[in-house]
Amino acid sequence: MSNRLDPDDLATGLIHLGPSSEIVWANRAGADLLGLPANSAAGHALAGVDAQLGRWVERLGDGEQALHAPEITLACSSQVVDAFLHRNGDGAWIELHPVAERVVQRQRAERMDRQQAVALLSRHLAHELRNPLAGVRGAAQLIAARVDDATARRHAELIQREVDRITRLLERFATDNENRSGPVNLHQVLTESAELIAAEQGGALRVDRDFDPSIPPLAADDSQLHQLFVNLLRNAAQAGADHIILRSRIEHQSALVDPPSRHAVCIDIDDNGGGVPDVLRDRLFLPLVSGRDHGSGFGLAIVQQIARAHGGLVEHEALERGSRFRVRLPLVPAGVFGDD
Repeated sequence: MSNRLDPDDLATGLIHLGPSSEIVWANRAGADLLGLPANSAAGHALAGVDAQLGRWVERLGDGEQALHAPEITLACSSQVVDAFLHRNGDGAWIELHPVAERVVQRQRAERMDRQQAVALLSRHLAHELRNPLAGVRGAAQLIAARVDDATARRHAELIQREVDRITRLLERFATDNENRSGPVNLHQVLTESAELIAAEQGGALRVDRDFDPSIPPLAADDSQLHQLFVNLLRNAAQAGADHIILRSRIEHQSALVDPPSRHAVCIDIDDNGGGVPDVLRDRLFLPLVSGRDHGSGFGLAIVQQIARAHGGLVEHEALERGSRFRVRLPLVPAGVFGDD
């Protein structure tokens, strides 16, 4: 009985190139990674199959004996691999080591680092903001008690409610408490958030709603979700939007929410504002990143932190005009796991 290892049993892709960078031989993993049938990979020009790998091989022809191409994405299979290239006479050998799991683990670690940074900064800010907020609330109480105008009184009461929401949010950041989940009417939270931002804009903002009535009350923290949506809506208004569309729907078998949830509630916030500059898109949810001269750089970082604390995710998509922020939250109906 032979103990010889069959190259087709390897998870590592092996590719032998001839003098003209044509594929002479490839094991099954190598052919799969290049998107070629295992029995007919030979004869293909590597540059025609994957231009990026072809350019790396050209560098071998410039005098290099061995090269390492870390974490490149193959064109045909979209797999992320570490590629090792070795000169072999007139040809070359290529090893392709899939590293998708390593990339995912690193991304998770980086995301956790960012979340911890946001939490630390938030706790410091909480201690600094408590006293000024108490002063704002006290002033709003005095206004509400002394004015006769109903509109002014209503605005003063609105200030008090928002100060209370901010105070509760800051307290949770400062004490590092977990979410205080209870039954939350998602559409009510969205509507109240939109009304607040519309009031801030003095009637210059139109908000249309397209809600899925089948979405049940969720097990979530209503105060934090209110803050999440207020931040996103305010961000749209500050980007020059005068029209926002709110949509909700259920996304079945979503891979973008944390287990054990299998389904997600998706909330799209579309605006017709100025959009997000290209240079900021990859860093949009990091602390201290802002597209405005006087922006704090914490609004979207807090948005992502709240979503992640609920097991969800926030993503940005550029529209032809404006932006779309998509919030995914686990579809966990209130009462499924018990409320706090």
